[in-house]
Amino acid sequence: MRELARCRLTEFAQHYPYQLSGGMRQRAALARTLAIEPDMVLLDEPFSALDAQTKLILQRSFAQTIHASGVTTLLITHDLAEAVAMSDRILVMSERPGRIIEEIKVELPYRDDPIARQALPRAREAIAHLFQSLHLADREA
Repeated sequence: MRELARCRLTEFAQHYPYQLSGGMRQRAALARTLAIEPDMVLLDEPFSALDAQTKLILQRSFAQTIHASGVTTLLITHDLAEAVAMSDRILVMSERPGRIIEEIKVELPYRDDPIARQALPRAREAIAHLFQSLHLADREA
């Protein structure tokens, strides 16, 4: 119940999964994971199937919940802006065979508010750096 409260789902504790929205199911999964008090949480593309508005709302909710719990979290994502907004540290992987090619420390404020983080000029710089690291930046422009 503590984790349902932290994930703002207390009033839905007696509901079945099919009665919850997609975002609520994601939060319920996080609550279930945190309830066993893990040393680490793995989030593998948790926001990829969501519409843009729900994605922003859930990113903020997850960031606040993870920040409050203090548990180490590994977020796997292909979304470069999400990586900067949600992370303290980014490990950039190469193409196949996947190897870590760079470690980037994200030293931005608003750890529990990814929307505010993404609005910072330094966040845009970090995203641009990721594009360059992944050879996605247009060098001819």
